[in-house]
Amino acid sequence: MSVELSTLGGTHEEAELRALIREYARSQKGYDARLYDLWDKWNEEFFEGLMIPSLIQLTDPGQTHRYGVCTTFSGLAGIRSAIKIRSSILDGTLRDLKHGSRNPEGLRRFLEDVLLHEMIHQWHFEVTGEGDESYSGHGPTFSTKANEIGVALGLPRVGRTCKKRDHKDKGLESPSQWPHHARPDGYYLGAHVPGSEDEAKRISLPLDIEQAAGVLQKHFDVAELCRRLSEG
Repeated sequence: MSVELSTLGGTHEEAELRALIREYARSQKGYDARLYDLWDKWNEEFFEGLMIPSLIQLTDPGQTHRYGVCTTFSGLAGIRSAIKIRSSILDGTLRDLKHGSRNPEGLRRFLEDVLLHEMIHQWHFEVTGEGDESYSGHGPTFSTKANEIGVALGLPRVGRTCKKRDHKDKGLESPSQWPHHARPDGYYLGAHVPGSEDEAKRISLPLDIEQAAGVLQKHFDVAELCRRLSEG
């Protein structure tokens, strides 16, 4: 499918180079390959298959409070756009992770959710051209896409923007930490422990057991559900 690239998307030559790097990473069968496979899956499921394969780097995304970033500077010649995710997330040593269980699977789930978050930024940078600049990237266009994806994942809605007036008084969370604050309690297996000023809300499950099961199945596999039921 032919896609018109935005300024950030660059040239078709850049798109081809990013695709080649993606294929090389997938051939190595490491964790980078897992991220590229997820990117492909989510691109089809949530972004109409319209995005050009991204360069995904497990590296320092810049400011220390950042878990990841979709940036216009990759550090590689010929490629401007990249998704950078902090690799030390997998060590569990960062904010909101250092006091957690450091469960490897929970940390991987957290890192993969960072990828999904950054894919929304890539979508707006390279497809819609709407970056929510006045909201540090987390404004109406970001929250609209997050809420659209959230419906498919069984997640609660987030506020319109990252500004408190647009979410706190409505009992919603800021889109800036989506989807981490929206995941149900236990999804990260104790690896994510939000600070008091940013404490995640637990999902209020519907009283109807069939509705509740439908939400839980979007987040936990059968073995995990059985374990939780036996403990309950």
